[in-house]
Amino acid sequence: MARLFFSRLVGCIILFVLGFNYGFAQKNYFVFKKMGRPVFNINDPVLRGSVFDDSDVLKLHNKDTVYLVDELGELFELKEPKEYEYSSIVEYRKKENIDSFTKKYFSYVWKQFTNQQKTRQRPGVVYREDRSIKLLSPIDSVKYYLPDIKFMWKNNTDSTKVFFHLEDQLTKHIFKIGLTGNEIHLYRDHFILENGHKYKWAVTKEPYPNFKEVKFNSFELLDKAVYLVLKEEMETLTIALKLLGFSDEDIKTAICLDYKFCEN
Repeated sequence: MARLFFSRLVGCIILFVLGFNYGFAQKNYFVFKKMGRPVFNINDPVLRGSVFDDSDVLKLHNKDTVYLVDELGELFELKEPKEYEYSSIVEYRKKENIDSFTKKYFSYVWKQFTNQQKTRQRPGVVYREDRSIKLLSPIDSVKYYLPDIKFMWKNNTDSTKVFFHLEDQLTKHIFKIGLTGNEIHLYRDHFILENGHKYKWAVTKEPYPNFKEVKFNSFELLDKAVYLVLKEEMETLTIALKLLGFSDEDIKTAICLDYKFCEN
């Protein structure tokens, strides 16, 4: 009896492991770019970074186009107006040869989208920030090599005056100013802004908020040497993406969103 029980237990464990590995091996596709108004299933919107898994059906209408990426850095182009099932996507892999650098880029994008999905699903700390003030630009974690930066936000509060906070993460110095508008323009003057430094910024209704409850956006001002290295890498990627049919504007936007390397 004990031997029979043990055999059944081992069998259950093997089935569990096989099932787990099968589920883990199921790859998801993510939307890299979409044009038009495609939908998932009945009417779920298709957005950049949306996941496409084996329970979904993707519907394209006339003039719709969707590009998907997978973990291996492959690119898939869907442009015929019809319904696409998960199992059929492999048939729409771009036939053009994709160099290893570009594949690494698409694989990196896939991992970024995967991490964003996990973050949305994971219970964690919820910042009690004043969400009625929305930070618009610079986007979070962006890298710049610019002589000046325009900070912009949307103030939906009943207060006409807000307070802009900028912290140099190297020196810990905080620049603060009260404003009545929705933007401020600062220049790289080697005092407030300086190349090679990282910063974080926020806008609040109070002059002295509890910064532990305020979520900042961050950015980095690159020095020239680092900028030139990144610039060369992005030029290589730009050429490769152009060969795949993406426009200059598409490429510029994608590099800014994915690598956080923005030139304006």
